[in-house]
Amino acid sequence: MTQGANRRSLLALAGAGLALALSVTGCRVSAHVGGTGPTSGSSTGTGTDTDTGTGSGTETGTGSGTSPSTPPTAQAPVAAVAKCTAAQLRAEMQEQQSDSEEKVLATLMLTNKSGQTCLIPAGWAPLGLGGAGGAYYSAVQGERENYPGPGVNITLRPGRTAFAGLRWGTSPDCPSAGGWAVSWQGSWLFIDATWQNGPRDMCPGTLSQGTLQPTMNGVNYS
Repeated sequence: MTQGANRRSLLALAGAGLALALSVTGCRVSAHVGGTGPTSGSSTGTGTDTDTGTGSGTETGTGSGTSPSTPPTAQAPVAAVAKCTAAQLRAEMQEQQSDSEEKVLATLMLTNKSGQTCLIPAGWAPLGLGGAGGAYYSAVQGERENYPGPGVNITLRPGRTAFAGLRWGTSPDCPSAGGWAVSWQGSWLFIDATWQNGPRDMCPGTLSQGTLQPTMNGVNYS
């Protein structure tokens, strides 16, 4: 075989080897053409957590309050509420319809006029009578009843009212009631009374007084 023939044989073998190499590696090269493979930052398993802890909803797995492993927030204990003072309350009395001229029915109302929540203890609001609305009152004797039911502690928010039913006998022969007041925390709390046909006097020993309740439903006597 001549030298020229040997050179042609070597060139043919080199070309065949190159074609074989390209056929073996061609699939991997073409797989990334056009950017069809995964790109940086788009991993479905280890992406960066974008939740800021403010409930913005940008995190898909552990949004605020949605993770089952997150313990619930503990409720803050309710602070004790102090008893209402006379300075925090406004007292009113409103006469109701009665089936007898000698029987007076009325509703006593204690309203929280302050900006702070306070407590009305379970029970009754003791009444007092004074001379023509003066500052001096004497306690009214009468019967305290669990009407319309036992008394309850009433948490009185600002602007809210507690109610109690009242009933007493009256006649022209009974002494003038004068001004009305509630005995509260060592003070007399003046009652602003509203009458249907003028002030109604109270005959001694005829008062029936219901318990203070958080709603007006059922408190009035009949």
